[in-house]
Amino acid sequence: MSLRVLIANSTFYPQVVGGAEMSTWLLARELSARGVHVDALATTGFLDAGPRDTLASRRLDGIAGEILEAASGGRQHLLARPGEAAPGLVTRGLHHFQQVHDQRWRRLALAALERTRPDVVHTNTIVGMSAAVWEAARARGVPVVHTLRDYHLLCPRTTLQRSSGAQCAGGPLPCQMLRYLKRRHTDGVSLVTAPSRYVLDRHAAFGFFREIRREVVPNACEGEPPAYREPPAGSRRGLFLGQLDHHKGVGVLLAALRSVLADPPPDFGFDFAGRGPLQADVEAFAAGHPDRVRFHGMVQGDAKQALLRDCAFVVVPSVWHDNFPRTLLDAYMHGRPVIGSRRGGIPEVVRDGETGALVEPEPAPLAAAIRRYAADPTLSRAQGLAARVEADRYTLARQADRFLAIYGDLTRGRAQ
Repeated sequence: MSLRVLIANSTFYPQVVGGAEMSTWLLARELSARGVHVDALATTGFLDAGPRDTLASRRLDGIAGEILEAASGGRQHLLARPGEAAPGLVTRGLHHFQQVHDQRWRRLALAALERTRPDVVHTNTIVGMSAAVWEAARARGVPVVHTLRDYHLLCPRTTLQRSSGAQCAGGPLPCQMLRYLKRRHTDGVSLVTAPSRYVLDRHAAFGFFREIRREVVPNACEGEPPAYREPPAGSRRGLFLGQLDHHKGVGVLLAALRSVLADPPPDFGFDFAGRGPLQADVEAFAAGHPDRVRFHGMVQGDAKQALLRDCAFVVVPSVWHDNFPRTLLDAYMHGRPVIGSRRGGIPEVVRDGETGALVEPEPAPLAAAIRRYAADPTLSRAQGLAARVEADRYTLARQADRFLAIYGDLTRGRAQ
């Protein structure tokens, strides 16, 4: 009988918020291709979409089992709706406390376990479902692997940053209370993983998962890395690919580019692709520099690959302690060096001076790095080739091997 795994995440592909949705979808496909029976459990992303007390089922090409979904818990949607006003402070506060444990989602998780009969539950982001998923698995004696994809257990904003963008060390009293309440539920987890050592250590510093086995399992490339191709002759273009938000360093990047464009290197240009709260700022910046800067909106598939092939380097200027942004792998797959910030798990992937450059996420050092790569195509090519070699460490096959070994350890222990 094949191994049966239930993968849980706040939303499931094609409802993509960020890297967690891409990572869970890619892993589910790879495991299914190996004969593992994979089902998924997720919210619809909205409070009023999908059933509340039962599970809707859909199928997805490449995944063996069902995608089971119900309306999100709490007081606010997980996915944005155009034109819909953001909830107020009181609503947000109630939402976060309701997300410690949701009895409705405990019942839904129990129903999903009864329906799918998994050997292992693999949870990821559980916002919208809450730790009730862990409790349901524990009640049924099913081991749980949890993958930390952000800081939602430690911080309501998930970024460990204040609204001003400043780093938040301990947090105000309500955040400390939330952290305490969530920590009490982590004994329902059998093993915890994260794409970076930094994120594991940060949770352990707050008392989470200290007595639980912890493993680093890096993110994986989307598909097999292609053969290395040099950038187009004379390419001096940089690329930002991702969420257009403050914590991703978009504001810092715009300030750095203003400095660079005041006296640009020959043929220098820059491309932005993505969506988010700062989209209007990026669009205005591109409109103000039409010969140098282009905004492409949200890109996927061939359009995304074309941008990666045409650029000379990729910029990942996160100001928060980013876990393991998937853009790093997009760059490496195409043999492009990365200018990355010295934050979170980024220094675990970008080797300074070998596969890119590590800088403080501030306008002056970022601008200096952009100038250096734009002025020296030889540097971009040499480090890009090293980056492409590095991409072979991050294949889906390797990631699936790691998770299958972890699942095997837990199910063997269960059998005893």
